Amino acid sequence: MDRFIDVTVRRSIRHTRLMLRQGAYDWPTVRKALRKILADLESRSPNHPSLPRLRAFIASHDRAWLRENPELPSNDRRGCH
Repeated sequence: MDRFIDVTVRRSIRHTRLMLRQGAYDWPTVRKALRKILADLESRSPNHPSLPRLRAFIASHDRAWLRENPELPSNDRRGCH
């Protein structure tokens, strides 16, 4: 299970970076998918050492997205907190 979680986290982050860079995804959409992946992995192994990396990746992109979109009303940001 440990190897599976390591690989899933690494591939999820790599794929997200690639798709965001290519413009195929927008952050609010991909964030929902990453949160589902994180929830699934946490249910399997809540203290796995790779999970903080995925949490930090999501949090850093949340902050960047909010900085780039200050014009949005706070109720439109609720999915990115």
